[in-house]
Amino acid sequence: MQTYFELRKRRELGEILSDTFTFARINSKTLLPILIKTTGVFFLINLFFSAVYQYTTLDNLAVTNPGLFFGSLLLMLMGSLLYYASASSAIYSFMADYLENKGLVDPNQITQKSWSLMVNLLLLGLMVYFILLIGLVFFLIPGIYLLIPAALSFPILIFRNLGKWESFKASFKLVSGYWWVTFGTLLVVVIVIGIISFVFSLPATVYLSLKTLVVEPETNAMSGDFIFLLLSTLSSAVGNLLSIFLIIAMGLVYFDLDEEKNKTGIRAKLEELG
Repeated sequence: MQTYFELRKRRELGEILSDTFTFARINSKTLLPILIKTTGVFFLINLFFSAVYQYTTLDNLAVTNPGLFFGSLLLMLMGSLLYYASASSAIYSFMADYLENKGLVDPNQITQKSWSLMVNLLLLGLMVYFILLIGLVFFLIPGIYLLIPAALSFPILIFRNLGKWESFKASFKLVSGYWWVTFGTLLVVVIVIGIISFVFSLPATVYLSLKTLVVEPETNAMSGDFIFLLLSTLSSAVGNLLSIFLIIAMGLVYFDLDEEKNKTGIRAKLEELG
C-alpha cells in the first residue's frame, strides 16, 4: 500500500524541493494520464507556437517583418498561458482531491473538475499577465514584488474555491510577512529546474556553436535550419514538462504558508480525533 503523502504541513526550503519530486514520483502513474487528458492538447499547441516563434527569430523577421515577429511572440505567450493554466488546473485539482480523500484519488472526478476550472485559471492568468506587465514596465520593484502573490493566486483559486480577483487579493494576505522566504524558496526551485532544462538545451547550443564556426561571417548561420529548429523545439518541450515540478512546488509553498498562518492541518487532525 502506498504511503500517504502529507500536504498540509510546515516545510523548510530543502523539504519543499525534495518533496516536490517525491510527490511527483509517487503519484506519477495516476497524475500522468490526467495531465495527458487535460493538458496534452495545450502542450502541443504551446510547442507549435514556440516553434513558430523560434523560426521567426532564426530568419530575422523582427527586422524584415516586425508584424509577423510580434504576432508569433503573442501566439507563443498565449500558448504558454494556455498550457500553464491547464497544467495548474489538473495538478491542483489532483492535490485537492488527494488531500480530501487521503490519497485515494478519483481520476475521472479530477479530470472533470480540471476542465471546469480551466477557464477561470486562464482568465486569472490573463489578469495576472496584465498586472505584471504594468508593474514591470512602469514600476520595476513593485512589479517584482507582485510576482510572488501572482504565482500563489493559482493554487489559492482551487484550494480555497475563490473567484479570480478574490484569489489574487488572498495571495497578498498569505505572503504577508513571508515574502522574502517565499521568494527565496521559489527562486531556488526555479534555479534547479533551470539547470536541468539547460542540460537538455545543450545539443541546440553545441550545434549552433559548431555551425557558426563553419559558416561565412556575413551569412545567417541559422536561417532556415531545420535541425536547429527541431533541437530548440525539443528543448522547449522539456522546459514545459519541467514546469510541472514548479507548479507542484508552488502548491507545497501554499500549504506551508497556510499551515504557518492558519494551522489548517493541525485543526483538521484535531477534528478527526473528535
